[in-house]
Amino acid sequence: HLCRGVLVYLDDILIFSKTIEEHINLVRQVLQKHLAAKLYVKLPKCEFHKESLDYLGYRISSRGIEMDPRKVKAVLDWQPPRTRQQLQSFLGFANFYRQFIPSFAEVALPLTELLKTGPSHSKPKPSQPLAWTMDCQRAFETLKRLFAA
Repeated sequence: HLCRGVLVYLDDILIFSKTIEEHINLVRQVLQKHLAAKLYVKLPKCEFHKESLDYLGYRISSRGIEMDPRKVKAVLDWQPPRTRQQLQSFLGFANFYRQFIPSFAEVALPLTELLKTGPSHSKPKPSQPLAWTMDCQRAFETLKRLFAA
């Protein structure tokens, strides 16, 4: 941990600040720490003084943290799932952004109910077709609409 305004995740370093002066100072400190440790950055992989940044599925800017617009488009383009595996993929993807979706669990309930195993003792196959209902379609469309909101 270097200081406030610096986030390190694996080999990524994010530097954020309220003023350009503070930002320049933080960049200088980070680069000095690298130099002291004989670590080097690859300039082509660096981006400096950006107003916003798409990172790990999020857009980070002075407005805060939002969903990456490319991920929102992916949800809007998503076709209704036909199999358990397709539904699991959709719900897993959507669940990653649940903090942005009001009442996510309640809206998604008809979809998550489809994944519950029935009374039989055999485990359902991923390719098993879904018993898609109007409630499922409404939940699917509502989730997509909430992503776009």
